[in-house]
Amino acid sequence: METVVDSKQEPLPGPTVIAMAAEQLDLGGVPIFAAIASVAEELHSKDVDATQVGNTVFIAHRGKGANKNKMVGRSFNVDTAQNFVNNYVKYLSVLRNKGVTHYSVDFDGQELLPVAKAVGKRIRGTGMKAMMAAFEDNSGYRVYFKLNSTKDKGK
Repeated sequence: METVVDSKQEPLPGPTVIAMAAEQLDLGGVPIFAAIASVAEELHSKDVDATQVGNTVFIAHRGKGANKNKMVGRSFNVDTAQNFVNNYVKYLSVLRNKGVTHYSVDFDGQELLPVAKAVGKRIRGTGMKAMMAAFEDNSGYRVYFKLNSTKDKGK
């Protein structure tokens, strides 16, 4: 059963969010302690950005060279579905304010499809754009966000 903790009622610290979310993932036989240790190690990499919004922790890797303003990431969420959508929109604004112009995320299965669609709708009129593509084997999706600068808002 999926654990949901409404961040408006009970904000959780980031490590707790990651641990609780990891327990709900299909880790393909990897022990939970090993998965959490791997995330902890990843968080200490120099090109990693970790941001918590509500009971969602976003972890993203910044590109290098010509791709320095592009990031690829994922999220660990135990918040409600509505809060997750709100948290995602806020996170995209945080990235844009940090100078990130492009962000992409992959997810497996269909479970997060409604969230991805809701985020896409919510960013309309903000100057940000979203596109989604299914993997060729239909195992999941990649969502691309073009964040634009705040001066491009509304375009």
